[in-house]
Amino acid sequence: MLLEMGLIAGGIPAGWILRRNAAVVKLVNEALGWTVRVMLFLLGLALGLDDALLGQLRSLGLYAAFISSFSVTGCFVAARLLGRYAFPEYAAGSGGTSSGERDGSRSSFVALGFFLIGAFVGWLRVVPQGAFAGDAATWVLYLLLVLAGMTVGFDLKALGIIRELKGRILLIPLGVVAGTLCGSALAWLALAQRSTLSLPESLAVGAGFGYYSLATVIMTRLGDPALGSVALLSNMMHEALALLLPPLLVRVTGRLGPVLAGGAAAMDTCLPVIAQTSGERCAVLAVFSGMCLTLLVPVIVPLLMALR
Repeated sequence: MLLEMGLIAGGIPAGWILRRNAAVVKLVNEALGWTVRVMLFLLGLALGLDDALLGQLRSLGLYAAFISSFSVTGCFVAARLLGRYAFPEYAAGSGGTSSGERDGSRSSFVALGFFLIGAFVGWLRVVPQGAFAGDAATWVLYLLLVLAGMTVGFDLKALGIIRELKGRILLIPLGVVAGTLCGSALAWLALAQRSTLSLPESLAVGAGFGYYSLATVIMTRLGDPALGSVALLSNMMHEALALLLPPLLVRVTGRLGPVLAGGAAAMDTCLPVIAQTSGERCAVLAVFSGMCLTLLVPVIVPLLMALR
């Protein structure tokens, strides 16, 4: 997390220095869109290359798909409610749309296409197996974080939002927690007749908040590798949905929708999409919320696991 925050912080002064150069601002915004697509391609490639993960996808994918989709939906509903009652300046129809939002449908389907192409290429074994996809995705993520930091630097006034909102800002990570857990509970109800998961287990899977690596490690160390596999798949799907859906749904959910849907990944992988669709001020909120949720994951997941 320190490295990720350092990369974002390093991009801010560069963005501030270059903020008056319209060509640079345009180039950075375009680069954000393409690096997100490359990231999705590499995520798909990693999935297609991993036979074990593909095998888990067939056996455990239904549980993971339900929990992730209901969790993200719960976050969008929470964003809509927060925009209506607590943050009217970010509510649906409040203005401030970006080019990413205006062209949302096309952006979402193009991004989905990159992910599916990557998975298909990996499945065909056009690229040799190994750590290539993961290493490449890491370096692309680093580039994304620097570019996202630059977008904040283009408008440093956005940083003042933390001081302006004061205690209200805590409602954003709390909204993610409420939306995710309610969505996970509904997913458990929908699968109650065919799932072997208990309610606390379903909630624990959702409580990864898109941070699939940490949630998986915690559950595996607690002695449940099968549930860890569900958490891995579910939170990977959560992150993919948070990258794909916001440009399409931000008009309905308001500009907080991408922030809440990103969960813990709002501070890194999903940050460029948030900056594009919701603006630099919401990108600052996303970093704050993502940090809070990252710190909550190792607390909430073990507590829920203990309730089984």
